[in-house]
Amino acid sequence: MRFGLLGTLRLTCDDREIRLGGARQRAVLALLLLRHGRTVSVDELAETVWDGSPPPTARTQISICVAQLRKLFREAGVEGEVIVTSHPGYRLDTGDHGFDLVDFLALTGQASALAGSGRTAEAADAHRRALALWRGPALDGLTGYALEQEACWLEEQRLNALDGHAELRLALGRHQELTAELAALVREHPLRERTRHSLMLAQYRSGCRADALETFRAGHQLSIDELGLEPGTALRELHNAVLREDPAIAAPPTVHDPVRDVPAAPVVREVPAAPLVSTAPAATGTRDVRDVHGVRDVTPAPVAAEEAGNPPAAHGARRPVPPVPAAPPGSPAGPAAPSDLPPNIPSFTGRTAETEVLDALLDGRGDGEPPRVALVTGVAGIGKTALAVHWSHRVAAAFPDGCLHVDLGSAPAAPGEVLGRLLRSLGAPGDRLPDDEASRISLYRRLLRGRQVLVVLDDASSFAQVAPLLPANGGCCVVVTSRETMEELVLRHGAVRVPLGVLDGAESTALLDRIVTGGRTVASPAQTTRLAELCDGLPLALCIAAARLATRPHWTVRRLADRLADEHRRLDELSLGGSRVRASFELSYGCLSPRLASVYQRLSLLDVPDVPAWAVAALLDCPVETAEQYLDELVDAHLLEVSGPDATGQYRYRFQRLLRLYARERAQEDPDRPAAEADRDRALHSWLTVAEAAHRREYGGDHSVVHGPASRPHVDRDLLDDLLDRPLDWFDSERHCLMAAVTQSARLGLAALAWDLAASTVGFCEIRSDTDGWRRLCEEGLAASRAAGDRQGEGVMLGELGASLLYRGESENAIRFLEEADGVLRAGGEVYGAALNACKLAVAVRQRGDADRARVLLDGALPALRAAGDLSAQAHALNNLAQIALDAGDPEEAVRLGGEAVALARGLGATRGAAQAFHRLGRALLAAGRLPEAEAALTEAAGIVRAKRDRLGMAYVLLGLAEARLRAGRADRAGEDLDAALDLAEETGSTVLLGRLHLLQAQLNGSTELAEPVAELPQA
Repeated sequence: MRFGLLGTLRLTCDDREIRLGGARQRAVLALLLLRHGRTVSVDELAETVWDGSPPPTARTQISICVAQLRKLFREAGVEGEVIVTSHPGYRLDTGDHGFDLVDFLALTGQASALAGSGRTAEAADAHRRALALWRGPALDGLTGYALEQEACWLEEQRLNALDGHAELRLALGRHQELTAELAALVREHPLRERTRHSLMLAQYRSGCRADALETFRAGHQLSIDELGLEPGTALRELHNAVLREDPAIAAPPTVHDPVRDVPAAPVVREVPAAPLVSTAPAATGTRDVRDVHGVRDVTPAPVAAEEAGNPPAAHGARRPVPPVPAAPPGSPAGPAAPSDLPPNIPSFTGRTAETEVLDALLDGRGDGEPPRVALVTGVAGIGKTALAVHWSHRVAAAFPDGCLHVDLGSAPAAPGEVLGRLLRSLGAPGDRLPDDEASRISLYRRLLRGRQVLVVLDDASSFAQVAPLLPANGGCCVVVTSRETMEELVLRHGAVRVPLGVLDGAESTALLDRIVTGGRTVASPAQTTRLAELCDGLPLALCIAAARLATRPHWTVRRLADRLADEHRRLDELSLGGSRVRASFELSYGCLSPRLASVYQRLSLLDVPDVPAWAVAALLDCPVETAEQYLDELVDAHLLEVSGPDATGQYRYRFQRLLRLYARERAQEDPDRPAAEADRDRALHSWLTVAEAAHRREYGGDHSVVHGPASRPHVDRDLLDDLLDRPLDWFDSERHCLMAAVTQSARLGLAALAWDLAASTVGFCEIRSDTDGWRRLCEEGLAASRAAGDRQGEGVMLGELGASLLYRGESENAIRFLEEADGVLRAGGEVYGAALNACKLAVAVRQRGDADRARVLLDGALPALRAAGDLSAQAHALNNLAQIALDAGDPEEAVRLGGEAVALARGLGATRGAAQAFHRLGRALLAAGRLPEAEAALTEAAGIVRAKRDRLGMAYVLLGLAEARLRAGRADRAGEDLDAALDLAEETGSTVLLGRLHLLQAQLNGSTELAEPVAELPQA
């Protein structure tokens, strides 16, 4: 038997490839091979297979994978145990079996030894044979962090071998045949200096000196552009040797090697480079393989040392500031370079990505270019000035002719007056400044010509204020901070926008730690995190909170957090001396038109995490296009944030939490508050309009749901078509808003809306296996209904609460709620609702063993469902009657009832109800032994649930297909279905389904007899 990792994972026996199982089995085998001869713990195997997030059943599944592999080896005729149980896991012993990785490492080690003893031709042949073992990228097709890191290390060994092979062939005088091969390798790995070194040498020795110099020039430019560093010493020395045609690099005599070198098989996809600093646990590294064979890298010392000292820049690393260019000899001293920057900010924290954008301004400056301009934007208090000042101090050395700073916001002045201040800073005599603005602009730009000056224009209010202050030459850089978007600055001067958002949680707590002394924040990490969240990551709020703690050493972090927890006092608390968060917001709010200020106030009345434009259109009773215009203006004013697009293609808009509090304060001042509240209620009702339409499209009609009397505002049909092309996508986008709308409606006393919206939404929660959301919706709707004395809503919500418990496997608790719902609905004359509830109750009592009562309930519900024309609920009832027949050992009756359900479901189209009907019919046919018909019905169900992206439904259907195919003797296909079903079941967390899948997995491995099918696709 022979193992292969240098390409796809491969197992052959007597030149016959052995087919391996699913992804888990392959991952287990790959890791055992990488650690061959050493014990791999079950925990490490699980971490690798599930990429750091193993499920509770991981240990069981690993043991099943190992059992499957052992069975595979036995069936291939292998004698003895290849995989041995060894506490705390397993060990794979290759013994006399072949293994391409072992052969590769042995051959490269042999090549290194031969080269060291001067046997160059034999060393080259050893490399050639080692490289010929590669069939493609190592571990190709296997995913997950740990295995990808292993693949990176293996790829590095391949590249080292290619480089060593090239160097040996160069030593044998084989340079002419190497140039094309090395040129392709350099294109694939342009920053690999060892390869570029060999290419330059091959080109020079082939008489292509100009090509060798161009290869160096391209590499030099790339190294500067990508890394900010000069090439390594070895490459620079070779470049100098080529320039002077040094005899030391002339071609040696060609050695006619009897073994003809052939290039290694090409690698057809890019393998990601290994990280500079490995983040993988030591136990999952590749050190084991290398240590076992005593193999070391064969990189020649000079080149390897140079590459080690000249690594690629790590992600997020800031580029070095360019050195100050030396003045030409004899240059006049001139006036002292101005330095008008305010003091640096000692507490500055975060903003790594934004700083990198600003760093890019330093590239490519020159007098023949326009000045580089950056526009730092954001709401007041977001830290625009802090970033500009901090960055300016950090790069001041790159501007030997000075740094200018003007605060344009504290005391707004005419451009001519500002220019006067700048000119005096640049050394112009104050008594000789021209009077008119145009002449001052001209003098300002003449003084900056040929100089490298940084100009910071802080708190600008308009493009007109900034334009006269821009230099004309490319040696200068300009940083503008503003609350305005200044589109003209971007359009006319190519300004790079640097928008600032709030700090993340780690940055926020770091800022608090820097300002608050005495270790109080470090000693109370939970309260510090809470305080940072209450400040919403706004730097001004964080600084005020930290300063209040710093000046009150007797306060605990919790005390301040408790004071900020009261939303009505929070903005009052975030005030210290002249710094007030509320006042900073007023700067942006005060620039809004009266209409836009009114829109902003009304938006704040919706308790939703974010909002799409269509809901804002309902709020304002205007076209969607008008709503989008208002929203964009508020985003431009930095009073709203935009996110998206969501799964339906709609952009979504959200408040920062402190800004929402501020907007609500202003809304309290609205003289037409009743109209504003009516607008809010209309927006909340619009979610009901769209949710009901989504339910109809998903269920093939107005099925399986009871509607209440809440109003449904009109929503344009074309808009509904756009939103609901995929109803589940719409639900995924609106899930949190729907929950918030139900909660707010309940709090406002809009009971009919609360339960009606919940009832239209819970079906989607079921499809997405969101039992927590399902329960919360129903609890809110139930509380609101009971508070309002709404008996219809109470009955519907009790029934849905019971259904959510039933879905979770809590049938006993479910019966209690469903029976209470039955009494309330029947007392209120809700015949259709009582029939739907009876179907749920039937499932619950059947699961508790009372099949007779379940049959009576279903038979009693069917007439009302037929009268209502509810095809979906009728099919549901027939499906459950079919299951009762199956439980009673009458599969033919189950097939008959399932056929009736399918006939009804065909009228629904490709809906989940249709999938359930096909699934139940397939189970009945499977029980009847009609395997081809069963597979056909289950395949129909699979097509529907796959199109719906119903993960749990797909898992149940795959379970049925696996059983059908296993019984038909197609174990390989059954195993594939089973692996896919296990993945889906783990994602959805269905313990009942996982248990059934593990049982079938054991049956597949031959450890138990095949049991009768019992699984059910959850019913709506």
